[in-house]
Amino acid sequence: MSGARALASARRRRAAPDASRPNQPPPPKVNQQNARPPLPPGAVSEQQKKLNNPTAMLLNHNKVLENLQEVVSSLHEKVNNQDDEMNQKIKDLSLDETNIEFFKEKILNIERELNTIKRHILKVQTFAMETNVQCIELRKKIDSPEISVEEQQNQTHEITELLSIAEEEHDEDDNEFA
Repeated sequence: MSGARALASARRRRAAPDASRPNQPPPPKVNQQNARPPLPPGAVSEQQKKLNNPTAMLLNHNKVLENLQEVVSSLHEKVNNQDDEMNQKIKDLSLDETNIEFFKEKILNIERELNTIKRHILKVQTFAMETNVQCIELRKKIDSPEISVEEQQNQTHEITELLSIAEEEHDEDDNEFA
């Protein structure tokens, strides 16, 4: 075999398919997430049957629209009912002149009672301060050795009388506000 003949036969072998290998296309790559089992050639899926018939498609769309209309109408009815209820509640809460007068009267009564309580507290505080001052004076007199026992007893009687008079005045003031 000459060199030219050898090159020509090599080209033929490379260009022509090999007889030992059958001529098959490579297997298709299948995405496993979207893989569906293959349907038999004569079978058509249920969904395709439904969608192939225009009348069935029209009826299906009609059912969907009717359902949507029912949902919208029920929602509209609920909103209207709630709106009516809210309006009624707002009407019931409205204040008229009698309600306002009632609350004004209550506030005035509370103010009067607070003023009375303030006066009582001031009187009790004054009485307590006077008593404290008198007790301090009494303590000073008792502690001082210059005063005799008889003088101390006389002063004690005077202070006792003052305290009883102050207590009687306090009781009269309490009766005045009761």
